[in-house]
Amino acid sequence: MTPSVHSPASLTPILEDLGATADDFIGRRPGHESVIGDGTTARGWAMGELEGLGEKGLALLVLGGEPDEATIASLREAQWPHLHLVAYYRMRAGKTLRRAHGGGAELGACTTGGTLLAFRRASHVLSPDATREKFDANAGGWDDDPKSPSYPHFRWMRRYVATFHTPARAQRVLDFGCGAGWVGIESAQRTGAHLSAFDPSPQMVENARANARANGIADPDMRVGFGEGPPHADEAPFDLVISAGVVSFSPDIELWIDGLAASVAPGGTLVVADLDPLSHGMKKRRRQKALIPIRELNAVTADRMRQALEARGFRFVARSDYQLSWPIPQLMHLNETRMGGILSRPLVWLNAAGSALDGALGGRLGNLFDSWVLAFERPAAGASVPHRD
Repeated sequence: MTPSVHSPASLTPILEDLGATADDFIGRRPGHESVIGDGTTARGWAMGELEGLGEKGLALLVLGGEPDEATIASLREAQWPHLHLVAYYRMRAGKTLRRAHGGGAELGACTTGGTLLAFRRASHVLSPDATREKFDANAGGWDDDPKSPSYPHFRWMRRYVATFHTPARAQRVLDFGCGAGWVGIESAQRTGAHLSAFDPSPQMVENARANARANGIADPDMRVGFGEGPPHADEAPFDLVISAGVVSFSPDIELWIDGLAASVAPGGTLVVADLDPLSHGMKKRRRQKALIPIRELNAVTADRMRQALEARGFRFVARSDYQLSWPIPQLMHLNETRMGGILSRPLVWLNAAGSALDGALGGRLGNLFDSWVLAFERPAAGASVPHRD
């Protein structure tokens, strides 16, 4: 994979697509310094070359030819957790083809050939500003569409988490990183609790507030904030806290868990759910797919979460897993694109049956599922916590 001769000027269409200029590569913009490497070095860059990379800078790796996605995936893995692949470009005669998380596009021609991989610092992609901007831009995509073939499936998943070992009644529930608000809404409806919630995205918070009111939730307390410093931290903790699919977006997971733990009142219940990075499906995607959402790389295992919360004094109650790696995603795609939703209900039943079996076995089938859910209790003041099994 020997690359063609390249320089910032030879990559102008790509730099413009990435919002960069040649000046970024010669140190004229402090904090934005970027580097170009090539496939002749083991990791793409010489020892120490990335030390000057700015927090918002680009690390571009140029390869000869058109390596397949699995090869690009292996190069992506070599850079993680320091760098995250945000796009790659095929530089062909007369045009450049972009593949990115936001979609593909055809750009103007570069004066060099090969394939270019564009990385940014993982800390920047996970930063508060980047997170807020991303979710503000995509907030509408998290709202319900009851007419969608996938609606029954996603409705079942959020209800599964919201009702997982939660009390029948609660006074106050906190949706810790609410997104569009659906898990907190399900929980408040089940327990009769007053609903509080927060999210990094102001637009998400507005959507969550509207969704709560539309579903009969009176006076929801919705705020903007991050799990690493929850906006309710100066108030009384909650007797029920639920967080679904949030920790994998955190740039500081231990600090995030501190914020989560502090939000639960003595004697209260905590339910936390997220992706399983060790599931068969997730590991296969990492091997085969060039572009992977950063949360799939940043996700933590259920065991790590359990250990972290037990170390903070919580008592483990139960574990289950949901979203079978196979065949649910594959059949959902077929159901949506070719079958007009005829499999929507059967897929919910299949997923529910698999999760019920896994829950009965204490989570022993976990690697067959793409997501896990854990329930904990915070002992009342003065109560002892038994040692872990």
